[in-house]
Amino acid sequence: MATIQIYGVPPSPFTRATRLAAREKGVDYELVPTRPGETAPVNPLGKIPMMKHGDFTLYESPAIVRYIDRTFDGPPLWPRDAKGSALCDQWLSVVCDSMVQTALAGVIAPRFGIIPGTEEGIQVALKRSERVVGIFDKHLADHRFLAGEQVTAADLFLVPIFFYFPEIAELKALGEASPNCGRWARDMGARPSVKATDPQFRGLNR
Repeated sequence: MATIQIYGVPPSPFTRATRLAAREKGVDYELVPTRPGETAPVNPLGKIPMMKHGDFTLYESPAIVRYIDRTFDGPPLWPRDAKGSALCDQWLSVVCDSMVQTALAGVIAPRFGIIPGTEEGIQVALKRSERVVGIFDKHLADHRFLAGEQVTAADLFLVPIFFYFPEIAELKALGEASPNCGRWARDMGARPSVKATDPQFRGLNR
């Protein structure tokens, strides 16, 4: 039996972030196919992902990833020093707030038909996405990864969103115009964890 169970679906960016964390830490896990609304009453919000480790259950992907990092051996997903850890938290928050609100919820999900959206609203979100991606691109000009020279949880949360950019023409163009993000994406794309969690098909279920 797997060490942990992760409840979610492969295309979900937040499910993928937890799976990436398990892969990076070398934790054996089972992906239990679960769509949004099917986790209640364990998650009263009915969202995915959710994790089980023995009789312990947990929801909210940042909490799950931090639990995996603290519980299991393997490369740390947060730097051990206070400043490095804070920087990781900072960039993780930027991903989960600004990148989610602009690129994911504002462009990707409406373009895939996951949530309703107007063309006017998508164009507004694209402009906001351009600003956010520019911030990432400027930062990555001087850093190999978001929190320094090693992969951290912040990178694992950005991968599932940024790797959908090629599926949307406008976001693909934005990514191609951001060379430092492109270099980061190539480095991340070569990692076994990223290859192993590739959804392999279009569509998005959060």
